[in-house]
Amino acid sequence: MENIPVNLLSLVAIAIVMLVAMLLLALKNRFTQQIDELQQQVQSQELQLVELQTLLAHNQSQLEILLQQSAEAQLENEQVSKQLEHRIKVTQEQFASQFQTIEQLLHQQPEDKLYSRAQKLVELGADIAEIMRECDIPRAEAEMLMAVHRQKSAK
Repeated sequence: MENIPVNLLSLVAIAIVMLVAMLLLALKNRFTQQIDELQQQVQSQELQLVELQTLLAHNQSQLEILLQQSAEAQLENEQVSKQLEHRIKVTQEQFASQFQTIEQLLHQQPEDKLYSRAQKLVELGADIAEIMRECDIPRAEAEMLMAVHRQKSAK
């Protein structure tokens, strides 16, 4: 190596230093580009995070509104249900009363039914013969029903 001139060694050393400097500069540019890309990704993700947070807040407020509406509807349904239960109870009581009346009418003596029918015929203006024929009652009873009806009508 003693025969190699110093100028050549200096040139080789300068060339190596320049090569290393160029390599370092290329690496720096590549890392800078990667850092820029990563910063853009971070900014994009931050924007997405803000959008998601806004959407979450909106959905939470919508959920609260729906829960309130649901609670109000449930309360209203409970009130309507109570009213319907009361109406059903009243209707059942009326039905039971009417059923009892019908049962009493069905168990009346047949004579009572005939006299009730005769009374209706008198009220409708039937004559004694028609009453006797339709209700199968004696003439004296038909005349008595007519007399009672006249007395009621006279009052």
